[in-house]
Amino acid sequence: MGVIIQPEHIEDVWKSMAILDEQTSMDLVDSMEQQQPALLEYLMTPPEEFTDEEAENLMYAGIVIWKVFDQYGPSIQTIVEDDIYEIEDKNIDVMMTLEGESAGDGIVVIERMLESYPQPHLLASIAEILLVEDEDDDEEDLISDQARGTMMLILKTALDVLIAAEKK
Repeated sequence: MGVIIQPEHIEDVWKSMAILDEQTSMDLVDSMEQQQPALLEYLMTPPEEFTDEEAENLMYAGIVIWKVFDQYGPSIQTIVEDDIYEIEDKNIDVMMTLEGESAGDGIVVIERMLESYPQPHLLASIAEILLVEDEDDDEEDLISDQARGTMMLILKTALDVLIAAEKK
């Protein structure tokens, strides 16, 4: 992996996404569907227990990750569904080893993971948006702890798949 996406690039995409009108947002989804249909389908199929807001947050964050990668990352191949679920299974195994650990232990594991992760800034931004609650959020915008863990799994899987799809 030659290109490490920098924090300012991630910030640029977050800011540009926040001001998109509805038509431009739909165009972006259409673009992702053209380039990475299996990844879009994965992000659009949240667990049944997610609230509508949690599903929307997952989809939004997933599209931001793809857009950051598309705009600033290396060229990638088209992702196939089997690759997504193979990587998801590996991530589930890692998460199972963390089950029952204290929050502090989980943070230590994430910090250790960031040291050797190919896209540390993107992974850190995923962790940050899921772990830091905004005091200004309305009650219905809050993400449950269970959904937070599942979102981390799904978004890390999406990022891992994008990394694995780099054209060699």
